[in-house]
Amino acid sequence: MATVQQTTNEQLGNRRRSSTHQTFIASKTVANVLTKVKPTSSTRRLVDLPVTATIEQAFDLLLAEDILSIPVYRLDDLGKKVYVTIVGVLDLLKLLSQHTTDIVETNFFQHQIKEAIGQTNESSRLVTVQSTDSLEDVISLFSEHGAHRVLVNSNQGGQPTLLSQMDVIRYLQAHNHHLGKILDITVPSLVTASLVRRQQRLGIQQQQEEEKIKSVTFKTTAMKAFEQMANDPYISALPIVDDDDTLVGDLSPQDLRGLNKARLQDLAKPVLMFLKSRNGDLIEPFTCHHRFTLSQLMASVVLRRAYRLWWIDQETGYIQGVITLTDLLGSFLDPTLSS
Repeated sequence: MATVQQTTNEQLGNRRRSSTHQTFIASKTVANVLTKVKPTSSTRRLVDLPVTATIEQAFDLLLAEDILSIPVYRLDDLGKKVYVTIVGVLDLLKLLSQHTTDIVETNFFQHQIKEAIGQTNESSRLVTVQSTDSLEDVISLFSEHGAHRVLVNSNQGGQPTLLSQMDVIRYLQAHNHHLGKILDITVPSLVTASLVRRQQRLGIQQQQEEEKIKSVTFKTTAMKAFEQMANDPYISALPIVDDDDTLVGDLSPQDLRGLNKARLQDLAKPVLMFLKSRNGDLIEPFTCHHRFTLSQLMASVVLRRAYRLWWIDQETGYIQGVITLTDLLGSFLDPTLSS
């Protein structure tokens, strides 16, 4: 006799298999994604760094290549690259936060990048996939197991290819005509489902923390805002609000790219001044409202190359929530959202 849990799992599995988007996702592989979004990946140089590279080199390379993470390698006895992990800008931020009182004295920017390994759960291990792996499995890695990017091993023994969440969303957006009714879900449903998934992963004790969007005011210094992100494992960006709690900007670890000793003084500036000095002007934060559909959300992040969208109440201007790439990808595997 089947248990209640077995019956539930079978029902969820049937719903997942019967949905249009799941049928499409289950039929595709990593190779299909790479062919569409990175057709020259076999000839393009992989941007990487050795474990002995300095923190300053990492910050500079992230900015120069306009990327958020770097595969890190060591050389074996034959001089061949052996990839150790992928270090993201959040790893560098967390390492920086541990040296805020002695950055100059310890010559922080000349520390080796290997010190940043393990600052986040993601960089504590290297996640690799094969080109033959299913798209469904990769989306699961991105939405359920904390990965934001993976290395795709080459079948011919050549250099691997970096595959990110944004790459997969670009692929899904390009094939939105194959995805069905899932694209019609709106922001409230998507955010609620994402919250439930996060609570299940983190445990019910984190429920209250997950419901409230944390923010900083425009008077907060950049350093304090970055320290808040570094010390809170549940946030990856902070909205900046004015005296009326209206969104006026946002800050994320990627805004640290290009940091060096000469630019350290900028961290003492109020956060909006820091962003203006870094970008030359203030960049308006990317937002959405409650009527946005999943299709519109994906189009927004792809066209704007946005890594998050702030859900804003149209009447009050207050922040209702945030939608990340993880949330978007997770919706495609969530049985409660399947048609």
